[in-house]
Amino acid sequence: MRKLKMNLLAICSLVLIWSCGPKISSTVKTTKDLSSYETYAYLPNSDAEAPDKVEQSNEVGEQIVAAMNRNMQKAGYTIDREDPDLLVIINTNYDQESDVDVYRDYDYNYAYYPYTTSLPVNTYYNDYYYNGYTDYGPIYDYDVVMNQYTDSGMVVSLVDKDTKNIVWTGSVDDFYVYQDNASEEVAEYVDNIFSDYPTISQN
Repeated sequence: MRKLKMNLLAICSLVLIWSCGPKISSTVKTTKDLSSYETYAYLPNSDAEAPDKVEQSNEVGEQIVAAMNRNMQKAGYTIDREDPDLLVIINTNYDQESDVDVYRDYDYNYAYYPYTTSLPVNTYYNDYYYNGYTDYGPIYDYDVVMNQYTDSGMVVSLVDKDTKNIVWTGSVDDFYVYQDNASEEVAEYVDNIFSDYPTISQN
């Protein structure tokens, strides 16, 4: 009987852990074959962080962009800053945690278009952003899509540059970044977002 209770407790613990894990979702928002696109660049976020958050935000941002590039290239796309087929927008709202002194703080990094040119671009986009981002203007249904993901920790949108329509969106809830393990944590989240991406799943 004691063994049965222990087994039930273990099962309940596993269920609780699973149910509290990050929620991953992705949605194709076009009838166009995503493999018909060949190139991409980023629509960058602005650098509007408080000075004491810049270092941590930039570190995580660099890891997100690196993981994004790896997944975009795995999906068959190459970077083209002059005339990309797809534009990538990353919005984040993540918890910072430390294994030593545990604390909860929130970093927000949203992209708004038309872009506010009075604010500089986050430095981790320097080699990857679309050169025409300042004049790109509004994106169709971007506000509507973002309103659907207000509680998400990270939202990635791919935009058809010519039509300004969002063609794919991926998101992850409960986005935690442990300072001592930021690279692995972020890479795993981005990989999970792309786990159902059509051109990757076909490979």
